[in-house]
Parts: sequence; structure tokens; C-alpha cells
Amino acid sequence: MAVDSAVMVLDGAKGIEPQTKKLFAVCRKRGIPILTFINKMDQPGRHPFDLLDEIERTLGMTAVPFNWPIGEGSGFQGVYDFQNHHVLFFERTAHNQRRAPMTVDSFPNARLAETLGDAYRPLQEEIGLLKGAGTAFDRTRFLTGELTPVFFGSALTNFGVGPFLDAFTQLAPPPGPRHSSRGAIEPTDEQFSGFVFKIQANMDPQHRDRMAFLRICSGRFEKDMMVHHARLGRKIRMTRPHRLFGRDRETIDEAYPGDVVGLVNPGLFTIGDTLSSDSSISFDPIPHFPPECFGRLRTQDISKHKQFQKGLQQLEEEGVMQIFHSPDQIRREPVLAAVGELQFDVVISRLENEYGVKTSVDRLPHALARWIVGDPAAIAAVYWPADTIRLLDRQGRPVMLFMTDHLLAYCIKSNPSIKFVLREELEQAGP
Repeated sequence: MAVDSAVMVLDGAKGIEPQTKKLFAVCRKRGIPILTFINKMDQPGRHPFDLLDEIERTLGMTAVPFNWPIGEGSGFQGVYDFQNHHVLFFERTAHNQRRAPMTVDSFPNARLAETLGDAYRPLQEEIGLLKGAGTAFDRTRFLTGELTPVFFGSALTNFGVGPFLDAFTQLAPPPGPRHSSRGAIEPTDEQFSGFVFKIQANMDPQHRDRMAFLRICSGRFEKDMMVHHARLGRKIRMTRPHRLFGRDRETIDEAYPGDVVGLVNPGLFTIGDTLSSDSSISFDPIPHFPPECFGRLRTQDISKHKQFQKGLQQLEEEGVMQIFHSPDQIRREPVLAAVGELQFDVVISRLENEYGVKTSVDRLPHALARWIVGDPAAIAAVYWPADTIRLLDRQGRPVMLFMTDHLLAYCIKSNPSIKFVLREELEQAGP
């Protein structure tokens, strides 16, 4: 991953969702510290104590509130700041487009009691309970991912976002080391190194180019410098580097560890590429999430086949989804493999808006994908159950889709000479 810390945003009504658990597992594996922002406090939801308890029970991480909501739903007015021991009241802005004006007041005080009415005493009791029995913030435990500071607010109304971002700049750690084939690469190392963690096309319709996002890990990046491209095994020149913010971009001359640089990508870069001034450095690959959602993608206009294929190739390079094809090519509709349903909507929207191709996705009932490794003759001789689908990925490697864990376990037991592996395991094993 390209981050030194992460923000976990939870819905105040839904709490921890399945996707949250997956992302948290990656952060825990990498030892990434997490700050938590509990959102939508301006809407009906669960009690804050219930949400803190769920974080600790489900994620095994101590939750330490840095502020506490005042009111709930439409009555949400602000937060109590535990660090500075005062109350922050927020005012709504037109269409919630600007940072909400904030009023700071002491706590407790008689004027505040009149303002809050019946909500004042419960707030006073909850704050007293947290101060007396709550866990104190421990920076060491936070940096190791054992503890998370928790903030409450509403992103839609801009309530609490400013104080959270201010705290984030104080709590987030500086750039850390990254593991490579040569051991840990420290940000203080003089030799330049970095890796590509994201590819995206058509960020700005006026440019219509592809951009590779490079995280600087060590040394000093300079415009037009020559670096070694580990995957290609040759040197390339770093021309036209940019600093990006949304659709805005500006050319830069230098960058340092922790910075993210945008590089115009003429096809040189893919996600995970290592670039460095030392040819012996190759960073560990970026982990892949196993897909759990599958669907056949159908185009509604066969005359736009070229645009359809170009769009699919670009979206797969960006990591939006994986694409599988039928081995006999009888069915031309590719199968999309995604981590969540939302990715199907992203594919449909981007194909239409960026490539002018209208599509639809027919959801498949399958939930697991495994790459099949073994003797080709042995694989060809297997009698696969009717509820499975055999496909090929873009590299021509066989992939099987399964509806249940039970069916996968049956196939593994019935075919001991064949390996059923995840994509990450396949790529770690090498050719």
C-alpha cells in the first residue's frame, strides 16, 4: 500500500460493514495506524457507545474518542473536544459547500445547559463516564495499529470535518520504511526510489491521457532524471511530472519521500512497478483483494466493439476489476470479477461517459475464484461440477468460479494433483 496511515469512515447507523473488515485486514497486515471518523451524526443512528464497542469487539482495536457528539439526528449541534476540554458548535452553510463556521465554548457552563435543555445532563454524564473509565490515548499503540482515535461528525453538513483534519495532521506519522528485495528502504536513504500504486485514465477530458501515481519512498525525485524501471529492466526518463489535486495539475521540478507524483503514462507503467536509481531495488507487490462478485458484461451496441475493448483494457489496468473470458470464445461477453457490487456501477458509468459505450451487467451467483495450477492434461481431464464456471484471465491462465466454499472444498479434495490458488499466491510463486 502507498499510505503511512489510514482513515476509517464508519456510517453512524450501519457501523462496521463487510468491506470495512477487508480493508482493515490489509491495514493490520501492514501495520498501518488507523484514525476513525464516524459519519452521518446528523441522521438517526446508533448510540456512540454502541459504535465504540463494535470497533473493539469486531476489529480487536481499542477505540479512544477524541470528541463526543452533542445531540443526534437533526438535533446534532457539535462535539465536545476531549483534548482541549471545550465544546465546538457548528453552523450550517448554504448547500454545505463551505467549512462550517465553528463556535468554541467552555464546558460545563450554565449558558450551555440552557441551550441544550434536556440533552445537557446525559451529555455531562457521558463525558464524565468517558473521562473516568475511558482508555487514555497511547501514541505507541496507535502507531502499531492496536488503538484508534475516534472522531464524530457529518461530512455532508461539514460538521466536525475541520477539527478531524486538524487532528489528522498532528497524529498521522511521517513517511516510514518500505520493504524491498534489498530489505527495508528508509525515507532517509539518499538513493531515489518509489513505486506506482495507481493508474487512471481520462481524469481530465481536456487531456484524455493516462496518469500513473508514484509514491516517493526515499531520496529526491527530480524532473527529467533517469531511473531504473525494475519490471522492464531498463532506464527511463521521468518527464512531465505533476502534482495532482482532483482535476487540477501543475508541473513540478522535485519531490521527496511521502509525496505523490503524477506521471503521464504512455504504457510504461502498471500498478506495483518499482522505479529507483538503484537497479537492485524491487518493492514488494501490492496485495490484491480476492473478488467476491461476478457478472457478465454485455454491450448494447456491437458497432462500438473497439471502444468497448479499449475501455475494458484500461479499467483492468487501473485495477477497477478483473476480466475473465470463456476458453472456447463461444460467448463474447467477458465476466467481470470485483470485490464489491459498486465496482460494476463504476464500470458501466465510465464505459458510457469516457468511451461512449452503453453496457449492462448480468449478476452471476458465484462468490469465489481460484486459479488452477497443474499439469494441463490433468486439468483438461477433470469433470467439473455443473455449478462451476471455467474461464481464462487476460494472461490465458485458467480460473474457476465457485458458488460456495463447500463446492470449492469438494473440488480440492477430488483433485489432489491440482492446486487451487488465489491470484496473489499465483503471482508470488512467479512463472
